[in-house]
Amino acid sequence: MTTTVHTAMKDNSRRALRGLAVGLGLIAYAGGLLYAGVRSFDLFARTLPAELLPLAVIGILALELTAIGLPLAIHYWTAPGSQRMAAMGFYVVDLALIAANAILDSAHNAGDVLPGFMAAYGTYAVPALPIFVMVTWATLWALDPASREADMADTVRAATFDAMLSQIVEEAKSVDIADDVRAAAAERARAIVGETLGRARRPALQAGRMVGGHGYNAEASALPAGMSADMAQHEAAPSPAAGRNGTRKGAAAEPPKG
Repeated sequence: MTTTVHTAMKDNSRRALRGLAVGLGLIAYAGGLLYAGVRSFDLFARTLPAELLPLAVIGILALELTAIGLPLAIHYWTAPGSQRMAAMGFYVVDLALIAANAILDSAHNAGDVLPGFMAAYGTYAVPALPIFVMVTWATLWALDPASREADMADTVRAATFDAMLSQIVEEAKSVDIADDVRAAAAERARAIVGETLGRARRPALQAGRMVGGHGYNAEASALPAGMSADMAQHEAAPSPAAGRNGTRKGAAAEPPKG
């Protein structure tokens, strides 16, 4: 399609009017929120002590900011399906609550007799409005596709781990592991016996060193009785090469000294 001066001017005019409409809409929306905020503040001020009014302002801001954030979430964040439908539903409810606050405050200022449902709303619902805001955003975060994907991955991991544990139990039933168990038990028993004997020998060695300060006595005292007696006999016996007078065999006897 060929763009002429006429069509270009027409498109520019349409974009300008669209921008003007969007701007006026935003101004009108902000004015409505400001009016509703004043009404809500006056309603909270009637039911709260003066020292709690700052908390009331926080609750009103939460309700008003939700009325701003939900349209943006619907257009730019929420995914088609359950999340977007929930955002639209919460948005309608939020606007209805803001309108109910304005109506209730107006009725209080005029001194009108309130219907039963409006009196119940002012008594039970108005104090819980900030909780409604929390539920709104928590639900939208839970319905976010990224959160659901993470939950699905965690579910798959948990199911896989359970299946693996079940398979391990089945394998343990079918595989003969008696030999491995016996070998491990024998190795553990040898380690315990060796550790026990080592602990029993240390005090005996220390006691032997203290008697006369001779290391040989300490070593001999730590040995079993049979081995100690054999070693004693071996040292007491004369050398086979020594004679009765302590000389070697075949060596000439020394003449007696005069």
